[in-house]
Amino acid sequence: MKISLISIFTGGVLSFLMAVFHTQFFKIFNWKIAFDKISTGNKKVFYTIHIALLLIFLGFSFISFFYANELSSCKGLALGVNIIISLFWLWRTIWQLVYFKPDKNNKFVLMHYILIGIFFLLFISYSIPIVWVLCKINKF
Repeated sequence: MKISLISIFTGGVLSFLMAVFHTQFFKIFNWKIAFDKISTGNKKVFYTIHIALLLIFLGFSFISFFYANELSSCKGLALGVNIIISLFWLWRTIWQLVYFKPDKNNKFVLMHYILIGIFFLLFISYSIPIVWVLCKINKF
């Protein structure tokens, strides 16, 4: 059970760091210049989706810190929450690998691989309690 609790706290910390990272996108990706080239409607959609992701990551972090015991026990609703969060990060890992594949001259190559690692760690963090509970149920 202790490993499950540690994994949830780890997920909370990493989720918070992802939220902080997202606050820097405007500067990192030079959105002021990039957004000058797109319509106002597209800018609004883009910002809305970006802010929604920021809030989701803060939400993941919040529930990981304040409901860590419940999430680590993986009973009832906590099982569903862990499954949803872990599948989100698995999808994000795969999406980073396939969709954001940079060429070798891209200045974001290192960031690409760091993000793959963080996303996969997030997937593992929220999967550990699920696996732990399944092993207990099946008495492995």
